[in-house]
Amino acid sequence: MGNLGLYLQNFLEVKPAFYFFLLIVAGINILLLLLLGFSVYYLVNIGNHFIDQQKKIRISKKHFYYFSLGLAGILFFGLLYNFRSIIWQVLPPLGWSVLLAYLLNPIVNQISKHNISRIWAVIIVYSILTATIFFILFTITPKISREMGRLIDLLPIYSRQAGELMNKIYSKVDQIEYLPPEFIGVEEAITENLTRIQVYLVNFFRNITTRIFNIFTHLVTLVLIPVFTFYFLKDASHFKKKIILLLPKSGRTAILDIARDIDILISRFIRGQLIVAAAVGVLSIAAMLIIKVEFAFLIGFIAGLSNIIPYFGPIIGSIPGVIIALLDEPSKAIWVIIAFTVIQQIESAIISPKIVGESVGLHPIMVILVLIVGNMLYGILGMLFAVPVAASIKIIFHHIIERIVRY
Repeated sequence: MGNLGLYLQNFLEVKPAFYFFLLIVAGINILLLLLLGFSVYYLVNIGNHFIDQQKKIRISKKHFYYFSLGLAGILFFGLLYNFRSIIWQVLPPLGWSVLLAYLLNPIVNQISKHNISRIWAVIIVYSILTATIFFILFTITPKISREMGRLIDLLPIYSRQAGELMNKIYSKVDQIEYLPPEFIGVEEAITENLTRIQVYLVNFFRNITTRIFNIFTHLVTLVLIPVFTFYFLKDASHFKKKIILLLPKSGRTAILDIARDIDILISRFIRGQLIVAAAVGVLSIAAMLIIKVEFAFLIGFIAGLSNIIPYFGPIIGSIPGVIIALLDEPSKAIWVIIAFTVIQQIESAIISPKIVGESVGLHPIMVILVLIVGNMLYGILGMLFAVPVAASIKIIFHHIIERIVRY
């Protein structure tokens, strides 16, 4: 909390004065540039009255408009560069607020259809969301946190058990005559890598815990997100009209068509995947509790979150449960594999078709490629957003090609 207090003190005392000074300087620069532009325009027009018709400099209002637009663009990007430190502080809460408002807007629209004012619809949605968050924070989150701490403590024991298990397997393999040379040195490689895996897992879970607690230190961001989201939801139609007015008239219809198609695809994908992930998480927790596997809530949380990632997600999500069950009792591992297989069959055959609907329209090879690229660029977050971004780009190219062919 000391660091947070110091941050707020610096933000409230030092930064506003500095930023206010930058705003004054930027304002003066804008006024000077505008004054220069208008001066050139009117001086040329005045000078044209005193020279021959053929020697006049023609500056139409259209040219002046484009000049002003270009100048405004240069000034805009200049301001973005000068105020980049402020922008990087404001953008994350603003971006998360836009995403949250986008996800909640259909629910608000549905409630508003029942003769309820939009502001009351937003309040109802906020109340339900707040109750859900508090329920998760006070019931599920503590259990997951305790299980993570206990898993970190037990990792050395699990590492030793894994080593003993692999040694048993190696001793059995060693009894086989005419063993291929590829198996020579497997035991040493396993022993060497088990320590690395243990250190990696400890650091991984500790980093997750640290990041979770770091979120609570950014109180300003946590306060801004619900405030921004509230106004985005309340005035959604107003913002939509303003954005439409900013679009050029010549391409407005085409842009709105593209935006509509992307909205249908993204909304179906994101909302559907979140619901499916929650369903898979709940089913996984229930299955682990029935099989009596330790860390059931943590395993279910990982399985649900991983399920958002196409193709690789279900495999990644099942690995922790299988490993923990295998170290406890090999027969449990078989039941865990069966449980995850059944859950994935239910998800792919029943849950996803009902909730997500049709796919995003990408070939499986393309999905795998964009997932790899997303992971290389932004890690797990890149994998989560890779598919909808790629599908959106495909829609844009489809509309562009369609217009080229048509005209």
